[in-house]
Amino acid sequence: MHLTRLERLLAEAGIMALCGCILAISGLFVAPDMPLGARLAYWIGGFLAAWALVQLLSFVGTAVAKMIGLAPQWGYAITIPLATIGITWGVLYWSGGNEVAMGDGFGHVWIRASIIGLGFFAFFYVLYARAETVPEVEGPVEAGSQDTPTPVIAETELHARLPTGFPAILALSVEDHYTRVHAFDRSEMVLMPLSEAVTLMPEGEGRQVHRSWWAAREAVMSHKREGRDIRLILKNELEVPVSRAQVKPLRDDGWLSPAPLQKS
Repeated sequence: MHLTRLERLLAEAGIMALCGCILAISGLFVAPDMPLGARLAYWIGGFLAAWALVQLLSFVGTAVAKMIGLAPQWGYAITIPLATIGITWGVLYWSGGNEVAMGDGFGHVWIRASIIGLGFFAFFYVLYARAETVPEVEGPVEAGSQDTPTPVIAETELHARLPTGFPAILALSVEDHYTRVHAFDRSEMVLMPLSEAVTLMPEGEGRQVHRSWWAAREAVMSHKREGRDIRLILKNELEVPVSRAQVKPLRDDGWLSPAPLQKS
C-alpha cells in the first residue's frame, strides 16, 4: 500500500509507541517498584521524544553529508550520535538531575543509546526497502501493457545508486527522506530527495509533474480525470498525480493528448 508522508510519520510514531509499551509492560531497565502507569509514561514518552528528535536532526545530518560530498544516507552517521547525546542527557537528568546527567556514567549510557538508535535505523531502513508501493488501478488498461514491459530509461546515473540489474525507470516519487524508484514490476528506495534524483535522470526524458512525482515521458500510457484532478496512467498501471499548474504545460507538450480513461 502506498502511504503518504503523513501516514508514514504516523506509522513510525505508532511503532515507537508500541515498542515503549512493550518495554513498560516487561518492566525492564526501570526500578522494580515503579508503577505501570509511570513506566508507560517513561517509555512511550521517551521513545516518541527520541523519535521526534531524530526526525528533526536528520535534516541537519543529510545537509552536512551533501555539503561534504557524501551520499545523503551518511547523514545518519551524524544524526544518530547527536540525537543520542540529547536522549542520554534527558534520561540521566530524569533519573538524578543535573549532577547525574553530567556525571561519569554519561559515556556508558550514551553508547547503549547509540546502539539502540542504530537498531531502530536498521529496522526502518529494511522496512522501507521491502515496501511495495505499486497500487491497483481501476478502469480499463491497454491490452498487453502488463504482458509486454516496455523499457523506458534503462541506463542512468541514478542506476549507480540502485541494485545491480535494476530495470528501466518509469517514475520517481517522494517517500519522506527517500525517493522511490519505480520500474515496470519492482521498485526500490534511495535515500535522497526527489530533486537530487531528478538531476540523475537524462535531461528531456521526463518531467516533474507534481511536487512529489517525476514521470518518464515514454512511460505514459494514457491519463484519467477525477473531477478537476488528472492522473497519468503509466505502462505498469501506476497512477501519477498531476499538479494543476502542470496541466497546461503537459497538454501543450502532448502528454495529455490521448483521451482520458475515466471521467468522474
